[in-house]
Order: sequence, then C-alpha cells, then structure tokens
Amino acid sequence: MDEPSTYDQSSRHLLILYASETGNSYDAAERIAKEAHRRHFSSTVTSMDAYDASLLIDEPTVIFVLSTTGSGEEPRPMKDIWRTHLLRSDLPNDLFDEMLFTVFGLGDSAYERFCWASKKLVRRLLSLGAKLFVEACHADEQERFGYETALMPWMEKLFESLLEMMPLPDGLEILPASQIPAPRAGLAFVKDENPRPLLPVEPVTKYHEATLLINKRITTDGWYQDVRHLRFHFEDPVTWNPGDIAVLHPHTHPDDVQALLERFGWIGRADVPIRLSRTSTTGHAIPSHVLDHPTTLREIFTSVLDISCVPRKAFFEWLVHFTSDSLEKEKFEEFTSISEEGQDDLYQYTHRVRRTILEVLQDFRHVSIPLEYIFDVFPLIRARQFSIASSSRYPMVPLHPTTNSSSSQQDKDETDPVQNGQLSDGKKEKEGVYLDLCVAIVTYRTKLKAPRRGLCTTWLSNLNPPLLDLSSPFPTNQETNGDTNEKQSPETNNPLRIRVGIRRGALRLPPRPKPPQSSLKGDVIAGVQIETSNEKENNACTPVICIGPGTGVAPMRAIIQERITRDETDNTLYFGCRSSSQDYHYAREWEAHAQAGDLTFSVAFSRDQPEGERKVYVQDLIERDSARIWELVGKRNAWVYISGASNKMPAAVKAAIRQAAITEGGLSESEADTYVGKMEWEGRLFEECWS
Repeated sequence: MDEPSTYDQSSRHLLILYASETGNSYDAAERIAKEAHRRHFSSTVTSMDAYDASLLIDEPTVIFVLSTTGSGEEPRPMKDIWRTHLLRSDLPNDLFDEMLFTVFGLGDSAYERFCWASKKLVRRLLSLGAKLFVEACHADEQERFGYETALMPWMEKLFESLLEMMPLPDGLEILPASQIPAPRAGLAFVKDENPRPLLPVEPVTKYHEATLLINKRITTDGWYQDVRHLRFHFEDPVTWNPGDIAVLHPHTHPDDVQALLERFGWIGRADVPIRLSRTSTTGHAIPSHVLDHPTTLREIFTSVLDISCVPRKAFFEWLVHFTSDSLEKEKFEEFTSISEEGQDDLYQYTHRVRRTILEVLQDFRHVSIPLEYIFDVFPLIRARQFSIASSSRYPMVPLHPTTNSSSSQQDKDETDPVQNGQLSDGKKEKEGVYLDLCVAIVTYRTKLKAPRRGLCTTWLSNLNPPLLDLSSPFPTNQETNGDTNEKQSPETNNPLRIRVGIRRGALRLPPRPKPPQSSLKGDVIAGVQIETSNEKENNACTPVICIGPGTGVAPMRAIIQERITRDETDNTLYFGCRSSSQDYHYAREWEAHAQAGDLTFSVAFSRDQPEGERKVYVQDLIERDSARIWELVGKRNAWVYISGASNKMPAAVKAAIRQAAITEGGLSESEADTYVGKMEWEGRLFEECWS
C-alpha cells in the first residue's frame, strides 16, 4: 500500500461514491458520512450513476462503497462509469496519481466471484495511478451480522488513517456519538402556496407518461406466487432496446401513511403546504424535486420517505436521540452497539421477521421525531427497476398466461378487449408504443401476524386500470385485494396514467450481419478452430441462446421479439418454472413463435417429475443438449444470455456450457474455463441476475 506522504492537509473534504442495488451500499455510505461529520470532515455522498465521471480526476480523496451482483457483476449504478470511463484502453497509467482512495465492498462468499466488482475497482484504480490510503474491505453477507460485521472495524481504520493525514484543526475535538447532529432539512409551512405532486427523477433515466392497460395475474389463482403481466401504452414514439430498464417510483399505501401521521400527531398539518430547504451539507443531498416545489407531509411520506422497509442500524442510532423513555433508549443503544448480543437482538427483532419502520414506531410509543429531522431518520423510497419484457418495435400481442388454465380463465383471455386490438374504453388500438413488464408480487409470512409485502409490488398489484382515480395511486372506490382487475367502477372510467422511466441497460444484441468479406482465422484451442468476431459477423444470423427461468424470462421475451422484427430467427430459449399448469409464463407465445420457425425452446418443469425422481432445471436441459449447444456456441459463435435469481442457476448454466466445450468440443477443463471466460469478456455471454 502506498504511503500518502504529500497529501494536501488544507482539504478535509471526502467524496463518497456508492453503487447500490438493495440499499445496503447507500446505508454504509451514509454511515461513513455521519462518522466523518463527527471528525469535522465535510463529505458528499453520491450514487455513481448521478456523478459526472469527468470530475473524478480532480478529486483528492474518494471512498467507494459498492456491492457485487449475480456472479461477479458490478451493480447497475456502477455500470456506466465502469464500462464507459474507467475501462477505456487509452487512459494513461498516471491519470489518478493525485487521488487517494479506498473501497468498501459488499458481497456474498456463497458465490464464486465474491466481491468481484470491488476487487476489480481496486485493481483498476491502482493501475491508473491512484493510491490506496487504507486497505480495502470486502464485507461478507455470510457473516453472522452481514456487512455490519466488517463495517465498524473498517471505519475505525479508515478514520485513523484520515486523521493521520489530516489532523483535527486546532481547538476541535471528535464530537461525541451522543451529540445529535444538525438536521439536514429546514421545513416551513406556507399556507398561501399550492402543493404540487412530487415527480422523482433518477439519473440517466428518461421519463414518459404512460397509460396502464393491463395488470393481469399470469399464474393460476391458487398458485403460491402471484406473477403479474403489466402493459403500458405510450402515445409518443418511445423506443428502447432489449435489456433496457423500466424505472417505477412506488407509493406507500395511504392507510400506512395515515397510520404514521396519526402516530406522531401530524394529521392536522398533514395537508398544509410546506417548503423544504437544505440546512446541512453532510451526507446525501435531499432530492432536488422535493426542494423545487411546495408539497405536504402526506405527499412526502407517500412518495419520498420510506416507512415500509426493514429499518437498518442507522435508524435506531437516530431514535436514541428522540425517545423520552429510559428503557426504550437503553434498547436502542443495545441495538446499535457492536456487541454480539446487541447485534443478535437487532437481527431477531427486525431482519428475521422483516418488521417495518412503521411497525417499530408503533412498538416504541415514546419516540417523538421532530419534523426537521424526518429526512435524517427515514430512508428515501428507492426507485424500482424492472427488465422490460417486450420490444418497442414488435406489434402488440395477445396475452396468454399459461397453457392449461381453467376454461373460465381461457374465456377471459379470448374476450379481453385489450387483447383483441381494443382498449379498456372500447376504442380500437391507439397509435403509439406498448411496453410490457413481468413482475413477481412480493408477499410472504414470518412470525408476525400481518403478511409481509413488498412496497413496490403492493403498489403495482393494486393498480387496477378500470378502478383507479387518476389523483390516487391506489383504488379508492371499493375494496380490492389486488388479485384481479375484473371489478368495474361506476365512477371512474378514465385511463390510469403512470410515469415510467426508461434507462439504458448493459445487454447488447449481436451486430447485424455484414456483407461477406475475407475472414481472419480464429483462435485454435486444443486443435479446435474457434471462430473470431470477424467470422461471426459474416454469418447470415448470429444465433442467440436465452436462459430465463421464472420472471427472468422478461428480458428474454424482449430479445426474441426484437430479433423476430429483424428477421433473425436462430433463437433458442430455455425457460424454467415449477409447473406446466401453474406458472408457465407466455407458454402459447413460445409455441406460436416455434410454429412460425422463429424459436426453438425447451422448458424445465422442476416440480412435475414423478415422486422420488430428480428435479429438472434449465442447466439440466443445457447439459442434455450439449451437442447442439456446442454447435451454436463453439462453431457458430452464438451469444448467450442468462437472467433470473442469482442463486445457483447462473453458475450451473455456465458449468453446463463448459461441459459442452469439453465433451463436444474436445477442450480440457482449463481450456473450457478460458473459453467461457473469453465469452464473458467479449460480451457473448451476458448475465442479468438479482438477489
């Protein structure tokens, strides 16, 4: 590790860049900023996708906090700065020679490439001349208390190093942890102004007004999982590419917002217009859309601040300051201590049973949070990102949920006006573009009495187009459990408008075929000719292999539709689900493509085998088809796409491809590893997985 002997001690500013998928990295970044404030450092906390990468060269001290997703993938907010800027081959090796940096990585050692993204970042920055001023930490979610196990000890080393380089100015001491920091926001009631709806904005995302046309359950009614097909209509000529992301901003259910407002006695002021201003530069900035316009407390807790998530340790660190009861304070101090007993109590009380912030505040009745501290205590509602499940260039298609639905379900499919070229208002199909999503509704039970429900999917499941008033994100005319959208509202026939953001994804399709030209010879591994990209581009159509079990089929559907519009029909799909009759998504659509000669597909029904027989998964089908897989991958340079849960599936699929290279291609184990690794490096093997 380099000795930072020439550091400019006149600067005590830290840039904390985070890249988070689930909020853990954001939470860790905020914790670092809070501890920095106690030591009189100023800090800026920014998501990597919101940061202007061209300014990085001028930053003296940078702390990176990032997770690793899937099998070694960088998180989405990191992809642009990593792939477009830091990985450029023309960067000089002394580009960052005046930068000091360190990295706190979050990962899971259950996966083969543990903390791969953070380790790659360290290596790349060192190669560009940056100096590591304190050893990087790669925290393991498998530890008893997750990343928290490593964060506190690492922060001690972090600030020990920082204070050696930049001692406290004369007359200042480290602020005690018991001292409450200044609030981040100022809040003033302004009765003469009209509040406006808050419109959140995500970085590198373009927003469009859409009409929700379909919100249909595509698993059977009695099935354990509720998966929805949602269809949005854009009147504008919106376009996107396969693999691009739809960004939605969920709202908290009004009943929960009402319960919080009543809990703190804010009902009388809940709908009075207020203006917010930023009063502290510590930590993450207050979202600009909240500062731009007058709003209300009800709107803030509906669309900005999250009361439905499981609280993190930082939440209880704030509650220590805001309870008037000594026993509650003692409990909060125990939760926030570094003792194993305290950490275990916190885990049992919150994470194990998935207790929400609202439920915690209803348990601890002596907590009273000052209004000016709400942006410090409550986390922000995260935008949710979903892989788009359709091509913007493909015509609207009927929706066929499963192959063996009940007759009543099939009747509904055939008579659905949206699916016969009509909209819910009885008019013929409108000009414009249609966007589909395939979303699993998050609901499960723990030891707590009330079922656990995901914030965004609860919001989505209640978006029933025939029912909703445009002024409310939830049904208001009658009760509904969100399972169907069959009920009609006598009062509301207007279309349901939703802001949908679209941001570029990392997935790319093979280039379009080029006119024939002389080709270069490819690599030879163990005497086997492997075609290079030059040969691939001369093929009439580069094959693609899509592997997408469950809702992982969403981007695969977009790829297949897009390829069909380009008359590229060498498409293979491996889909996996539990049952042929319960959760076989888009079954009749795959069958129609196959009959048209546009698709070859196989399905693994993992729970349909006779009792006592081994379950079958997508990787088993790939292993079964090893000869065809190697023909496509090894001889015709097929591109492979993997999408779904980041469990054992992605690694098992790649292992099956490696095995095909060995048994069918004649490669050794090490050569097969090299070949699959090369596919990943060249972009011919793409993985989009989530926890």
